[in-house]
Amino acid sequence: MSTSPEREIKADLGHTGIASETTRWCAVYTDEYNDISNDDNSDDSTDDSAAIQRALDELYSDTDQDDTRARRILFFPAGTYNISGSIKIPPYAHLVGEGQDKTIIHQSGGAKPVAETVDNAGNDYATGIGTASATKPTNITLEGITFKNGEAYPGLQISEAINVYVKNCKFQGTYASGGADAANSKAVTNRSKTASQCTNVLFEHCQFTKYARLVDFSDDITSVRFRDCDFSTAF
Repeated sequence: MSTSPEREIKADLGHTGIASETTRWCAVYTDEYNDISNDDNSDDSTDDSAAIQRALDELYSDTDQDDTRARRILFFPAGTYNISGSIKIPPYAHLVGEGQDKTIIHQSGGAKPVAETVDNAGNDYATGIGTASATKPTNITLEGITFKNGEAYPGLQISEAINVYVKNCKFQGTYASGGADAANSKAVTNRSKTASQCTNVLFEHCQFTKYARLVDFSDDITSVRFRDCDFSTAF
């Protein structure tokens, strides 16, 4: 199977393996429309940060919300996706992998969370979510993915988001049992302001492990639920 020297992930509408343009599923592919997780491509060393972000932006930020693509599901086949910094998850994003420890997004070298919610203009908490009337993070779903951080930084940062559903995901850090507390080592955390709180967040069948702080919701947040989750190896 041929691949080009420069790997690019595309959320391509014409190569999902399903002919209908109205299908809800859109897979992550390389520039050759090959599954990025196949043995030729997934070497656990290539930096997939920019490619994954292009796919997310194409489906959820660079499209009109009336466009059917904006309601599609971005599918990550099993494999390790390396990033050096956070992937920014915009409003209406729906990311699906093949399960815990099968689809792995691994952050290393960026001193950042693996993933964080942003507005539809790509603004994060630090740059100002909702700037210039941008749509704030809302209706975000994450399923069947391991968010693994190789540094003492969060797995997921939920910033000023409403309606976040996380199912069958794993958040794995580097914390060793008996180690010292580390303020930035958090499996999941939030950032928000009193006037723009996080609200309605559900974690279901998720695993939180190897972080000093497994859950740290220090900023304003309401209506948070954990259902049938597992918590292990923490300070």
